[in-house]
Amino acid sequence: MNDPAGVQTRPYDDEISLYDLWDVLMRRLPALLGVAVLTVLAGVAYALAQPVEYEYRTGVDLPRVYSGGLGNVVSQDMAITRLEDELISEQRSALFDGEERGPRVNVRERGSDYSLMLESTSTREGAENVADLHEAVAGALADWLRPRYERSLAGSIRPRENRVAELESQIDLLRADLDSLYERLDEEREVTGLIVAQQIGDIRRDLAELRTARVDAQSQVETIEAMSHDTELTYLISESENPVGPSRSLIVALSVVLGGMLGLFVAFFWEFVHNARHRRTNEA
Repeated sequence: MNDPAGVQTRPYDDEISLYDLWDVLMRRLPALLGVAVLTVLAGVAYALAQPVEYEYRTGVDLPRVYSGGLGNVVSQDMAITRLEDELISEQRSALFDGEERGPRVNVRERGSDYSLMLESTSTREGAENVADLHEAVAGALADWLRPRYERSLAGSIRPRENRVAELESQIDLLRADLDSLYERLDEEREVTGLIVAQQIGDIRRDLAELRTARVDAQSQVETIEAMSHDTELTYLISESENPVGPSRSLIVALSVVLGGMLGLFVAFFWEFVHNARHRRTNEA
């Protein structure tokens, strides 16, 4: 049927022939393989050049003071902030003459509410530097926290020590009264002597109670001193079982995939450029 406007329309074929694509791949196979091989070789070289690094962890327990139960001297967040803002950078600069030259240290909470973990990645050859840095950071943290710990410990112990001193003073007074009564007991008559003996018995009973109270107060002081602890380094640079970061096999696998994609792109782009030049030659 004729077009009313007198213009003949021609069907447009937008199908892509797989045979044509196959012909293109076969014609440009050397370019495809060349790019793919070069990419894989570059990936292998990059993988082999990467150092094998492990993660090293150091555990630090924050100071705690016992007062009917263990309590933290400072919170984990406060200690982490201090480490990240000042202490880590100061120790890196002191040990390695510049922050960028030493291993980096990350800090995070570890398990309980009073434990921290220092983390660094390094090769086994650099593990000694990591150990020196972690130990220095833990020491700087301990120095910063020690005055706080001592004040908190003294605040918990002082009331018990005052109680012990008060009990000892009362015991000394009762001992003096007891000695005086013993002297009177030899001088008094029978009836009066019975009264003095009664008083001696009362004082001895009071002395026993005061001595028991003093022992309890001293035991509380000893318990506080034994249970409380300053900043402690629980372990130093525990090495991870496996290397961290992308493995060499993963890098090589990614380079194979990337090489195939780049090879296909180069093959079809080269075919496009060739056809475009050929078309311009024909038109000229």
